[in-house]
Amino acid sequence: MAQCNGCLKNNISGFCSSCEKILFNRSKVSPQLKFNWEDISKRIDGQPMGFSISGVQRKGFIGKPRGIELVPKMGLDEKSQYIVKPLLSRFNIPNQSPANEHVTMQIAKQVFGIKIAECAFMNFANGTPAYITRRFDYNADGEKLNQEDFASVLKAADKYKSKTYQDVGEWLSPLNRIDLLRILIFNFLTGNGDVHLKNISLLETADGDMMLSPAYDLMNTKIHLTDNLLALNLFEELEQTSLALGKIYKYTSKDFIEFGKRLKIKESIITIIIDTFNKKENEILAMVDKSFLSDDAKNIYKENVVENYKLFRQSTQIAN
Repeated sequence: MAQCNGCLKNNISGFCSSCEKILFNRSKVSPQLKFNWEDISKRIDGQPMGFSISGVQRKGFIGKPRGIELVPKMGLDEKSQYIVKPLLSRFNIPNQSPANEHVTMQIAKQVFGIKIAECAFMNFANGTPAYITRRFDYNADGEKLNQEDFASVLKAADKYKSKTYQDVGEWLSPLNRIDLLRILIFNFLTGNGDVHLKNISLLETADGDMMLSPAYDLMNTKIHLTDNLLALNLFEELEQTSLALGKIYKYTSKDFIEFGKRLKIKESIITIIIDTFNKKENEILAMVDKSFLSDDAKNIYKENVVENYKLFRQSTQIAN
């Protein structure tokens, strides 16, 4: 059964009309790109490249001149409208990383209503998979918006070890604290162990305020490598590093309830959030089944989700 390359809607070949509008502002967009990753990588030799999962997820910048298909970004002065990621260069089933990130982002948006960077699963001209996301740091007039990640906001020496999610949350407005709690629970349940300080950002609003940006770089990292349950410690007590050698901290819903309380989120709101996530396990699994992942990758993804839900519902915290 064909699925939309954007929202995964059934019985759609390529993109549905809604995704064409949201992603490209035009109709009849092919999911097949007319260039290869090499056409991008050769243009950025010697320039900084972005990395995510354990420092090896490559990304490039592409544009969409008016009325034509996506094209590699030509020069430093040219505005890029999209970020493209090829498959991982190593790790377990690396060719599944574009489909992995795509379905995880769609689960966040469709199942939990988390605001995301709009994205699509596509293929390069040679048929290899690609993940495409529309940049959110430009407004409708093409003006660059200020964006600052929390490694910079908190002046962190290390994006993984020097700060905690509690440090991030205490910086945020009350509304954004609720958003952060939901994002962290989501990433825990979907197996994303790479939400470090550079993967959480503030974005300038039309009024000039700095608020949490749409979520980005969401994927089940456990498909590709043995990874932590969370990239950072939740609390300032550094629960991971305070355990005896050989012990592993197993997060449960009680940890996220405590996290919400420390951020002064109303208990009634925390309860609603926890209850909502507890009810959505089957919806996550159904979205994975609809994705562009291989059957093997789908099974790994679903097994990880089921295991994380078991942890989430436990009261035990420490295991061998």
